[in-house]
Amino acid sequence: MKRSAFKPLQNALSLLTAVFLFALPASSQILPSGGGYQVAGSVIDNGGGEKMTGGAYAAKGSIAQNSLPTARNFSSGGDYASRAGFYNPPHFTYQRGLSSSLSMASGEIQVFLPADSVNGKEMFDITLNKEPVEKPVAVDPYKILNATEKMVYNDGEWAQLYSNNLSEMAIFDEQGFSTSLAKRGVMNISYKDVNNDGILDGSNPPVRVNTLSTWILDESVDSWVRMPGSGADAGSKTMTVYFGMPGVYAVLGAQDQSVSNVKAYPVPFRPNGPQAGIAQGQTGTEAGGITFDNVPQGGNISIYTLDGRLVKKIEIPEVLSIQTMNWNVRTASGERVASGVYIWRVVSGSNSKTGKLMVIW
Repeated sequence: MKRSAFKPLQNALSLLTAVFLFALPASSQILPSGGGYQVAGSVIDNGGGEKMTGGAYAAKGSIAQNSLPTARNFSSGGDYASRAGFYNPPHFTYQRGLSSSLSMASGEIQVFLPADSVNGKEMFDITLNKEPVEKPVAVDPYKILNATEKMVYNDGEWAQLYSNNLSEMAIFDEQGFSTSLAKRGVMNISYKDVNNDGILDGSNPPVRVNTLSTWILDESVDSWVRMPGSGADAGSKTMTVYFGMPGVYAVLGAQDQSVSNVKAYPVPFRPNGPQAGIAQGQTGTEAGGITFDNVPQGGNISIYTLDGRLVKKIEIPEVLSIQTMNWNVRTASGERVASGVYIWRVVSGSNSKTGKLMVIW
């Protein structure tokens, strides 16, 4: 018998096998164990909200990851990001009536949605994409680049985009992408400051963590829009925001021109007194001078006599990473100032603050 005669029989056996697998109860279907990805119509979680983890992702309330848009194959465990034959980045399917959460194991981004938050979709997929410029899912990457160029032009290099602070979040089904939510979700985005120096790792010029905020891309005008309530939590190194739509989110910094926390010490400055020294509570040393703390990036500090005469003007570098500047308690010509009370004023951009000093030799 010719080999071609077996074709109808092979096709029938294949169909029978597929029907048998989908007829099995969920507990007896072949479940993937990670790594090798055995898939045969398996349903993970069955909508019960159990947490699913594997690779670089963790999900709760998720049914599965689809291997193909029209297939019923699902997968759990293993290396989601690079496993051939699956979406990259991976998609996770959720049910309308369940709360949903999806996070990257690295902690870079976490998304939480309440039940019934996705409009008009009984079942929907969520994906998190850390490479929306190189590997876009739903947003034109040129819009991201154009928006960032505008930010840098207006606010300087401190507002430039760093790839690890950029994330795309998409919600969709076979009919298309969701552009809004019925209920707001919560998003946590992490930033990197491994050595806890208050400077965003890898930033140049140095971006101070206290200037970070979360922005969403407005695709209609190619611009970043700042989201309210998105200040940095230095303890957890995360930004937390409420969001009402999927899209591209970024953590961006700015030049630190804040002067509200500037202070000078020691006051009084008494380097030859009984409590002289540089420890806390002591009155300083001549070599150590007077320190201004929490200074901005750019601007100046001016020292005046009580009758308004300028004693010394100290320029603050724009690229200052540390937050301190020192005054050697001398005039502009290098002479030691006389004992007495002095006024200091710090200016950065449109911000200013004034304080008093006392010098006792």
